[in-house]
Amino acid sequence: MKKGYYFSTRDLLFIAGFSAVGGLASTYLNMLGDFFQSFLGFAGTTQWAAGLHIIWILLAVGIVNKSGTAILVGILKGVVELLSGNTHGILVLIVDLVAGIIVELVFMLPAIKSSTKNILAGGLAAVSNVFVFQLFASVPADTLAYWSLLIVAGMAFLSGVVFGGVLSQIVLKNLAKTGVISPRSEEKKKVSQWVSLLVGVLLCVVLVFVYLQTSRGEGEIVISGNVTETSVFKENQTEILPVTVETTLQGTAGAYTGYPIKDILSTAGIGENTDMVLVTASDGYSYFITMDEVDSNPDLIIVASGEGEETAYSLVGALNSKAWVRGVAELVAFQSTPIPIMLNEDVVGEFRSQDWQFEMDSVRFELAEGSKKLQGVAVNKVLASMDLSGITKVVFKADDDVYESDLATIQQDDNVRIFINIEGYEMSYLVGTLQGQVFLENVNSIHLQ
Repeated sequence: MKKGYYFSTRDLLFIAGFSAVGGLASTYLNMLGDFFQSFLGFAGTTQWAAGLHIIWILLAVGIVNKSGTAILVGILKGVVELLSGNTHGILVLIVDLVAGIIVELVFMLPAIKSSTKNILAGGLAAVSNVFVFQLFASVPADTLAYWSLLIVAGMAFLSGVVFGGVLSQIVLKNLAKTGVISPRSEEKKKVSQWVSLLVGVLLCVVLVFVYLQTSRGEGEIVISGNVTETSVFKENQTEILPVTVETTLQGTAGAYTGYPIKDILSTAGIGENTDMVLVTASDGYSYFITMDEVDSNPDLIIVASGEGEETAYSLVGALNSKAWVRGVAELVAFQSTPIPIMLNEDVVGEFRSQDWQFEMDSVRFELAEGSKKLQGVAVNKVLASMDLSGITKVVFKADDDVYESDLATIQQDDNVRIFINIEGYEMSYLVGTLQGQVFLENVNSIHLQ
């Protein structure tokens, strides 16, 4: 191997470190971005932090100073995001790898100062996520309009320039001044650069192929749970008439043609007392909607794309953007069960999952029944409106076990969450963390002490 392209132990430690920190940071940044989106409510607000997803790649490139670093960090960072519960699945690997490839390409440009390359790479790598998601993750007819796309891309580019390029350049310059790292060399080694770039592109092609294969439609939607009879919805066999609605996702309006979910569910015969529907995708992602919304929201429809056995279905029109589910495979009707919140022997409140659907995030857990993505809300948010004077401890109880935590710890850390777990049409609750750690399953009461 040619000198200058060998990753030393020091190089690999930096690459692994920036990949791990960047992957975990991106998971939390996505949640923060969702908050800004729901608060401000117009297209592009989630892209304010696009550069903060890229800075880790640029820092690694500046310190390691070897071709292929950006691509390697992009891959590893994507793996960390995937394992830490990113709801986009394999697509996040493509997003991070494309960003790494763009950084490599920019640093191959001749006659441009390293600092300028850093800024340009930050902007272009940040904006790439917008186009990747438009190509692969938008529901049918949900591609952004021309001007909306320019606004979103412009915000991502600006974020990449500031938080990615400029900020990383400041950090690298200060590290160079202190002697922690050497200034980046302008020397070019064309062969190895093109080899690393080719490997990155080939990996990207493989990931795109895998993503397209795994995201293909299953041709039908199973309707199960608390229903008269488990049934199947297929576009080419239904007598339900399609409708066209105009609705908005994250500030961007669009027209969609599909089948009212209310009519689809009615074909299975919804059971008495059913108040929620779990929408599950073929990749394991799931989110719930209330029957109140099913009955009252005329924009809530199932959009079909493709033909025959490869028809893919997407749920659009939900009030909660997280419930816009791509690749719908199953609709599960069930009756929710609240958790009583107790003080001594008195019930002083209750946790109702439907009251918190806009505050929930999706996390993957490894449970006895298999790997599942569950939705949960921070315990401190649930308790925030209650009078906690004199309370020092919170105890979660199941039939045969308990989990307890100091109130101060819960109030300071929104990492501890209550998650919903649905098997068949039975709902249970789990206390765990955003990293997928399980503290207690089958929680049936919360006690304040």
